[in-house]
Amino acid sequence: MRSKAQAAFAVAATAVARYSAWHSGHHVWRRLDADYRTYHAYTPSQRQEAFITGLPLPASVFDFYADRVRRGDRVYFNVMESGFGSFFSLPEIVAAVGRFYLLPAVQVTRLRDATVVLSWFKDPSQLDVHFVTQAEAGLQPFYVSHIRAP
Repeated sequence: MRSKAQAAFAVAATAVARYSAWHSGHHVWRRLDADYRTYHAYTPSQRQEAFITGLPLPASVFDFYADRVRRGDRVYFNVMESGFGSFFSLPEIVAAVGRFYLLPAVQVTRLRDATVVLSWFKDPSQLDVHFVTQAEAGLQPFYVSHIRAP
C-alpha cells in the first residue's frame, strides 16, 4: 500500500514540476525563438560584433585591437575618462567589451603587469613606458602598443 502511495505522489510531483517548468519557461522559449529568427542568418563575424554595435561602440576598433593582440597577452586599457551612460563610464565599457572580444588575452589593472596597452582616445606616450612596437588606427586616436612579448 505504501509503495502505491509513494508512486502516486511521485507521479503527481512530476506532473506539477513539468507544468511549472512549462508555465514559467514558456516566455523564455518564445524569446529564444524570436532571437533565433533574428540572429540565425548572421555571419560569424556579425554575431561576434552584434553586442558591440548594440551599445553603440565601433566594432572596427575592437577588430583593430584583435588583429594585433596575441594569445597570452596581458592587456592594459588606456581609455579617455568620459561618461558612457547611466551605468558605465567609457573606460568601464571598453574594458568590459575588450575582455570578451579579445579572448584569450586577459585584462590586467596595473600597467606593470601588461604586455600590451590598448589606447582609446588617449595618447599612450603619456604613460612614460617604452614600447617595442606601436600601431595606430589610421588617423584615429586608437593605439596598440606592445611593451614586451608575452
